Amino acid sequence: MRTEHIAGEKTPTAALPRECAPKTVDALLADIRHRAIVQPEALSLQDSAACTGHSEQQFSEFVKRGLAPKSVLFGRNAQRLKRSEIDACYEAGGPSAYASKCDPGAVCR
Repeated sequence: MRTEHIAGEKTPTAALPRECAPKTVDALLADIRHRAIVQPEALSLQDSAACTGHSEQQFSEFVKRGLAPKSVLFGRNAQRLKRSEIDACYEAGGPSAYASKCDPGAVCR
């Protein structure tokens, strides 16, 4: 025997999406939060400055004066810095702290 459902009638199949949707969203968000975030190893001057909290101009000056890790030139104007070297430099106290401990032009390594 076939039963017809009237629109708006509460049926088990109509309630299923409302019950499952929040659980599915919560499971997906938990999965995304537990995945490792992939970060590039080679950073541009802009990205390096953003990571360290300095302005791009200030960080560029640190690189020119040798107070920050050395950059690698990828093209005419494309400089990249290694994230691991930047992290090591800032764990040691950063360019300003490092400059006060060492002679001018010292490289933070």
